[in-house]
Amino acid sequence: MIRILSDLHLYDARTQVRALGQLEPLLAGVRTLVLNGDTCEMRRGATPAQLAELKAFFRERVPDVVFITGNHDPAISDTHELLAAGGRVWVTHGDVCFDDLTPWSRHVPEIRRLVAAKRAADPTADFAQLAVRFRIAREVAREETDLPDRTTRNWWAHLVWAWHTFFPPRQPWAMLRCWRDLPGLADRLAVAQRPNARVVVMGHVHFPGVWRRGTGPVVINTGSFFRPLGGNLVDVLDDRVQVRRIVRDGDRFQPGRLIAEIPLDDAAGRATG
Repeated sequence: MIRILSDLHLYDARTQVRALGQLEPLLAGVRTLVLNGDTCEMRRGATPAQLAELKAFFRERVPDVVFITGNHDPAISDTHELLAAGGRVWVTHGDVCFDDLTPWSRHVPEIRRLVAAKRAADPTADFAQLAVRFRIAREVAREETDLPDRTTRNWWAHLVWAWHTFFPPRQPWAMLRCWRDLPGLADRLAVAQRPNARVVVMGHVHFPGVWRRGTGPVVINTGSFFRPLGGNLVDVLDDRVQVRRIVRDGDRFQPGRLIAEIPLDDAAGRATG
């Protein structure tokens, strides 16, 4: 079984994961674990020792662990996507669906400037192609490191972050638009770039859900380990994909109720549940 988790945001003050041991029930019986981006806060001061600790934690408990890059951990690996189940399941963090990567960010003017500069520096590169989008997204994430971000220092800083996030209200409105737009953007990107995918699994926007759009792929967003929306896990089995709620039992997280089941041998890619 392949299990996909996303957006743990370890070492961020907002994550519900305060210790790695809280995740152990989610790892039981898993053959391959896919951590689909933003596993930790590399841009916000996660130390080499912390990075080594978290990688060792997962690798000691699961035979095969895949770290996919996200915009908060752009250098955690060289892997930006995963094709599973013979290409029928496409897993990637999701920021490449947006031309400006993180449209709700306070730093979006800087992000747009960096993206535009990199596109101008290589005008022959086709920004519609995933390889180009991945390269630019990760370069921008690395260069964005020095921009101010207050989330990891203390809870007072967290309150300051909340104030700057919700006032003025441009950012919440941008977040709502991204929640609305991601399923369609992911659908179109998959049809154009990964046409064999029946199921697309993404994170990034922290809005858990399952969307079925006509004859296109089923789009799943795993949410995050942040309140208030929380997250889901995705299991890829031989003939189907299952989506389960992640629930908290005391201090530990574990698989919860089945939310959706998508048969992979169904040519229409329909979902049930």
